[in-house]
Amino acid sequence: MKRMGAFRGRKGFTLMETLLAIALVGTLLSIFLTVFVPARGLVRQALTRQEAERITSVLRAEMSTLRADEEAPASAKSSSPTAFLSPFDKAFYWVRASVRPSTSIVIFSYRADMSKPSRADGSFPPVAAAKSMPGAHMQLVTVACPMNDRVHQNDIKDAVGPVFLVRMTQLVDRGDGVFRAHKSPGVIAAATAPEAFVSDRDDAEAWGGVVFCRADFFLMSPPNPARYRTKTWRQMGRPLFSANLSFHR
Repeated sequence: MKRMGAFRGRKGFTLMETLLAIALVGTLLSIFLTVFVPARGLVRQALTRQEAERITSVLRAEMSTLRADEEAPASAKSSSPTAFLSPFDKAFYWVRASVRPSTSIVIFSYRADMSKPSRADGSFPPVAAAKSMPGAHMQLVTVACPMNDRVHQNDIKDAVGPVFLVRMTQLVDRGDGVFRAHKSPGVIAAATAPEAFVSDRDDAEAWGGVVFCRADFFLMSPPNPARYRTKTWRQMGRPLFSANLSFHR
């Protein structure tokens, strides 16, 4: 009985104290949101910009590099019987591959199994995504290639992180010094083959071919090439980000 009396004699918080506590918590929460939420947004924006720059650099580097024994697509055989003739030759057909999502350029990373023999193009096969724990014989590599590439098209399912799909549209000089995007992606104006592409800025002296293009990057979700066989660029919606590129002979 004495214990119950002592319990009943204890006092709780008054209404005023409760309201003051709620006001204090609300003030602290407002300060936290004001100070830390914008900071987190800036960090996220910076990371996104860094990722965009990295992905763009991968595409730019790959379009200016020609690896040994790199095979040309069937559409390039008129000028490249068995392989690309030059990096310009390769970049030319990569732009033309953007005519539809199913043949466009895809960029992704995967864990390469360095303990296995390299493939024909010098790359290593991937470790299955379900088993891709970092190890002594694994290396994270980033690949840029056509989605229907014979070597890498089966590596997409083992990608680590996001997979990007690239739409490239030529930027054409209309004669007034202003470059405008061609009405259709994957089309290079006034040229059907790389060796026929020369710029005629000065009629008296034609100069080596230079192609300017805009690259639009889309998130490929889900990263399954079979889901994109009948898709159009219109169905892909708006790109995550875009960048201007150029390549020349």
